Amino acid sequence: MRDYLTKTFSHVARIDDFYIAAGNRAPLITDLPSDTGKEIFEMAVRIFESLLDQNEDGTVDHPYLVNSLAEHLAFVIDHTDVTNEEEVKIQSFFGNYVMTMKSNIWPYMPSFSSSDCSLSLTELNISLWRPETYNALWEECFHTITEAINRVNPEFNFDHGSILGSYLQADIDNGSYDISEQNELEDDGYDFLTGVNEYVHQIWLINLCNRQNILNQYQLSVLEYISAVGVPLTVNPDYNLELAEVVK
Repeated sequence: MRDYLTKTFSHVARIDDFYIAAGNRAPLITDLPSDTGKEIFEMAVRIFESLLDQNEDGTVDHPYLVNSLAEHLAFVIDHTDVTNEEEVKIQSFFGNYVMTMKSNIWPYMPSFSSSDCSLSLTELNISLWRPETYNALWEECFHTITEAINRVNPEFNFDHGSILGSYLQADIDNGSYDISEQNELEDDGYDFLTGVNEYVHQIWLINLCNRQNILNQYQLSVLEYISAVGVPLTVNPDYNLELAEVVK
């Protein structure tokens, strides 16, 4: 995969054998218009390093996690004309599912920090919530990590009847959380698995913002569960210990 990525992309890094690759086109929704694909790439590398090295001692906390990332996944940053094509090519050539940061349609807000994210939020009651100036790169890196855990821990999944799925369903049945509005906006395209993924991400983000006090009983149970299975709960976008190797 290394040879293919270095021929195809402007920027490539690896953490062990987990690859992060990016083109060089500028993000289109951003609070720093001077940034190019290189800056998104560099921040993605730092976020993954931080997620994999929570105690910042310069080594991967859980080798099984980076091994799962390497075996099953890859991460690509570019506009959708490239990401849509490379999702198919890379999986076909190497068998790795490609997670992406689609930098022409998703917001890249490098100034975002965890102190910004829930200033006016008093409860988590809808799947549509995101901070107003959120950096989507944080979300996509987080989803990549949870996908890696999903590949090696059969109990950590997003189906109906799973531990996480049951918490979401209980929250919906209680009338305290809604996915129907988003499903309607997406013409019935917001399926349950996606809903669980987003629910977990929202809870992770609210915890990251130190606003756990707004979570209800179902959401607190999710937070307790993801912590117990080893989902990294903090992220430092300024990580500087060079856990990754930049190969291009």
